[in-house]
Amino acid sequence: MTKPIGPIYRNRKLLGAAAIVPALTVALAILLFVTPCEVVADSTGSDSLFLDGHFAVGAGMTYQYDGSKGTTLGVATWSTHDDHYELAAFRFLTAQTRFGSALAEPNWVFEASRRWRLHWSLIDRSGVELFIGGGAAYKTKTDDLNGSNLNFAEQLGWRFPKQASGHRLEFAIRHVSNAGIKKPNRGEDFLTLAYVF
Repeated sequence: MTKPIGPIYRNRKLLGAAAIVPALTVALAILLFVTPCEVVADSTGSDSLFLDGHFAVGAGMTYQYDGSKGTTLGVATWSTHDDHYELAAFRFLTAQTRFGSALAEPNWVFEASRRWRLHWSLIDRSGVELFIGGGAAYKTKTDDLNGSNLNFAEQLGWRFPKQASGHRLEFAIRHVSNAGIKKPNRGEDFLTLAYVF
């Protein structure tokens, strides 16, 4: 028995690929906006989800595995008091190049993410909080790394034990790309270190 070829097979193959994008969009919307999170009363007795949160400021750097020259970046984030949601702004400060050719000019990336804390008894006892996150990102300029302004964002991070002041350090590995919706889609990988107030 031979494998079907021609327009029918090709159309079936294209339909399968085209169906992935709406499915990913719906799944992301459910994770970001439908996933319940606990609302804790603040000290005044009124419920606050977003306004009673944590501001963080820091720096970072991009990294590539193919000889590309990365860039440094500045980061500012706001997360809800329970760390379930994060808004972030990243400023890529210099051009990214590969063997002398420009890949990306300095630009801004704005991100909205849902975070989940990972609980393991050994890590929980140490005071370190391990988390993953996913969401949407908007990039102000398209380039040879990302062919679209709208992108997906993923993160894996650690928050280190609180200091006497109640503040913390947060380290995160982050990725922004459009999941192949529009070429080019090399994506951007970067590390951030932030001071959480």
